[in-house]
This record gives sequence, C-alpha cells and structure tokens, in this order.
Amino acid sequence: MKTFLTAWLAEASKVLSCELAGKLELRPCAQLPQPETATTLAVTLAVPYSGRFLVTADRYALHALFVAARITNGDLDADRDREVWRGILHKIAAVTVASLDAAGVAAPSIAVEDAAWTLGLPSAAYELRFGETVMLVAFTDELHASQTSAAPEHAAENGSEPITASHPAAPPGTASAGIDLLLGVELEASLRFGSREMPLNEVLDLGAGDVVELDRHVSDPVDLLVGDKIVARGEVVLVNGSFGLRVLEVAEPKKRLESIRCLF
Repeated sequence: MKTFLTAWLAEASKVLSCELAGKLELRPCAQLPQPETATTLAVTLAVPYSGRFLVTADRYALHALFVAARITNGDLDADRDREVWRGILHKIAAVTVASLDAAGVAAPSIAVEDAAWTLGLPSAAYELRFGETVMLVAFTDELHASQTSAAPEHAAENGSEPITASHPAAPPGTASAGIDLLLGVELEASLRFGSREMPLNEVLDLGAGDVVELDRHVSDPVDLLVGDKIVARGEVVLVNGSFGLRVLEVAEPKKRLESIRCLF
C-alpha cells in the first residue's frame, strides 16, 4: 500500500491548480522552510489511521501566493491566510483519502489542526512555484494505517522491476555458514532518481543550465542501489539539511545479499 505522502503528492498539484486558478509546479528541492517564519498544519484521520501528516510552509511566501492568485488582498493577515490554507489542505486531504479508499482503505473523518514543526523531523522538502511566486513547503508523513491487509506486489509505473516485502528475520543460527563474516563489510549505496537514454551527440552538447528530463515522475519512489541491485525503494527527505531516504519497500534478504557479489 502506498504511503499517504505518495498519494498526497499525486493529488496536491491538481487541487492547488484548481484552488489558485492557475498552473503551478510542485517539485522536490534541497531547502526546508525556516521554523521561525513557518506555519504548520497537521492533517489527522480517524480509525484505521494513527499519527499525523504535517504540512509546513513559510507564512510570508504563503501570503504572497494568495496575493498572486488573487485569493486575498495585499494586507498581511497571518490568521486569515492560515485559515484559507487550512481549507485548501482539507480539500487535498479529502481527495487523497478518496484515492486511497479506491485501493480498499476505509474513508475516515479528516481534521486539519495547528501544529508545531522543527527541522529535526524527517521531512520531504518541496518547492511550489506559481508564476513568479515561490513557496518552500515541507511534508512530514507520520500517518500510518493501523489495520494492514495483504496487498499484491506491484511494479512501478515506469516499468522498473518490483521488489518484494522483506520476510521476518530468521532465528539466530539459521544463517548460511560464513555470512557473519560479511556483516561488517562496508558497501557503497546510491540513490537512483531515474534514467534516460541519450544519443552521444546530445551528451556532447550538454552545457551548464541544460535540463535532462528523467523517466520518473516526481511522486514515484526512488531506488536505493548497492552495486547494480535494487535493495529498497522510498521517498527522499531532508534531515537536518542533509538528504535522506524514507524506506517504503525492501527487497528480500536473499536478493539483498546478491548485491555484494561484486566484492568477490
């Protein structure tokens, strides 16, 4: 089952474009809003969910966004802006829940409440662009379904190979002989956001400022590679100013062990 953040990102741009009456972009970035100028709202759902989904935005950029979209006038009113933002987030949450409900998740009631947020929380950083207005926004997904059901394995829409859920850890003493000797080996892991085949002449023509479009949508999970093997998939987050990966899917232990063959 996909996470609430993945479902949210798939629906947010459509709802925001409708509410702001204009085209916008929502794309990952490397910068989080600053806590001292941030406004945070928490989306909470009733059973079968637990936890919350935090949406943090810079309040001054939020005001500029509403002015650019002609939703409010030029007078800064943080309370008014937050209430307008609360209503928009509620609509995004309702559409997101409906998309999850289509996959077999019961639709709960939705509340959007004031909340606190700090840079220490693992958050996904995004940049919302509406014309010349740019707003930094952070999504902190602490929302989980408390009731789980068996879900079929699925391949990513971009055609990449599926990875299966990890089995429970084996009891001590059942590992293959000699595996313990490898547990301290350090491996280089890398993230793959996507790929693209390019003719040599296009590669040679690349210059500073050029944009290379990849074969993966912004809401699709990224791959964690060891060697040439996919060992996990997840969402990119920022933790204390550094990139991180929130793991959503993990390969079976046997497949993860295959990734170290390159060492021998």
